[in-house]
Amino acid sequence: MMKHDILEKAKKTYELLAADPAVLGQTRQAAALIEKLEKKDITVSIIGQFKRGKSSLSNKILEDEILPVGIVPITSAVTKVVYGKRAAEVHFFNGVVEEIPFDRLSEFISEQENSDNRLGVESVVLRTPSKFLKHGLTFVDTPGVGSFHKNNTETAYHYMKESDAVIFLLSVDSPINQIEIDFLQSAREFAGKFYFAVNKTDIVGEADLTAYMDYCGKLLCHMMQVEEIAMFPVSARTGDGIEALKKAILRDCKKSAEEILSQSAEKKLRDVINSALIQLDFYWKAMNMEYKELDERFAAVSNTVAEMKARAADIDCLFEIHLNEMKLELSQKVKELFGMEYRYEIEELPAGLIQMNKIDFLKQVDALCSDLEKTLSGILLYREENAYAVVRRINGINKLSGSLRKIRDDLTGCSV
Repeated sequence: MMKHDILEKAKKTYELLAADPAVLGQTRQAAALIEKLEKKDITVSIIGQFKRGKSSLSNKILEDEILPVGIVPITSAVTKVVYGKRAAEVHFFNGVVEEIPFDRLSEFISEQENSDNRLGVESVVLRTPSKFLKHGLTFVDTPGVGSFHKNNTETAYHYMKESDAVIFLLSVDSPINQIEIDFLQSAREFAGKFYFAVNKTDIVGEADLTAYMDYCGKLLCHMMQVEEIAMFPVSARTGDGIEALKKAILRDCKKSAEEILSQSAEKKLRDVINSALIQLDFYWKAMNMEYKELDERFAAVSNTVAEMKARAADIDCLFEIHLNEMKLELSQKVKELFGMEYRYEIEELPAGLIQMNKIDFLKQVDALCSDLEKTLSGILLYREENAYAVVRRINGINKLSGSLRKIRDDLTGCSV
């Protein structure tokens, strides 16, 4: 399936989703996918089990000691690297964006200093004038899976959905294991291109390296359902083999960018549709709750809203930040009460752009709370007495579900 075909399907999906507030999160995902296809943005992520040397290898690929490395797991948050004048900024879940010097990076992405991401770091964005990134690639170093720190594995699994091409890193000091197999199987559902790199080749002899490559090659071919697979023996310590890996990636991103994006976008669109169908199923189940149960849950929403408004009255500064945090709180409350995703747009707040006054803040909090109660009542038909409205809502959900399934079924399977 070519780029323009998947783009049209993504636009059609967006139109369908945008008409129903029950799938707001998936609507935004579809919009982001359309933007990616139109801009031809390719994200290359390096993923794998913890302590395989991902950050060290990333530095060699970028030709810049930009990422901290260490004995303990370092990367606890997603680190995105783009082309530009050397700079670093931290993006927090509450929308705050803080520019920092490079010598403070470990405070935000080190597992020792930011254990289980207690600081609420959504991602770190680094800029460097790397030749590897010069033509628009975004390079991403992800937390390793399989460590003691559950949050790292969850973050890695979540972000691999954003990847178009993947460097899957193995290491000669450890046979490929079930953790890596499971992670690779999941990554196949989203990425359009894979590069298998085997690190630490400098610590083994030629015969042992050949045996390891043969073993992993056969296993990976079986997993990826192909007859042969390209593997790149590398050493993040000495730099051996890294140029060959870089050349392969840059060649493919230049000659096959549309194919990589189309394959990746097709998988991502299928995931958006499946997520929307699950969301609609949650709404359907919530609509069929007993009145008593719905009354209790809507009362809990009302209590949360009342408490939030009272709290807002006592806030005297940093209004934009508090507003974003309230959005996150309300999203979590809806998920807790109804089992449904209800995501708000979190506005980014770079330093110096926090200018809201208290009057506007209180108005926005009031609108936020009122809109939530009104929207939930509408999509869940809470205490709806009009039979026609009930039938129309049910028919609308069924029609949307059917249209989404048709688009999903029209998506062709794509090979890696």
